[in-house]
Amino acid sequence: MCQPKLIGTAVRNAAEASALLEALCQQPGVKLAEPEHNGWEVFHHLLRGAELPARLCTDAHLAALAIANGWRLVSFDRDFERFEGLVRLPLL
Repeated sequence: MCQPKLIGTAVRNAAEASALLEALCQQPGVKLAEPEHNGWEVFHHLLRGAELPARLCTDAHLAALAIANGWRLVSFDRDFERFEGLVRLPLL
């Protein structure tokens, strides 16, 4: 939400993004994702498994959450293709 290259004219500053995230998290049925018992191990495996640029550490965390919990990750970001074991739905 704070990246003009991705969001364009709908870009938000950090305070606005925080407020929107808080509002979204208050919606019925929404909760923060937490890794299952092996989430940290999966995360560290992804970090150490290949040459991973620093900009992809957050992506590795999201991928680890999805892998550890058996979830499918939905994203426009093709960088997620690099994470072995990740089930993803690429949006075009």
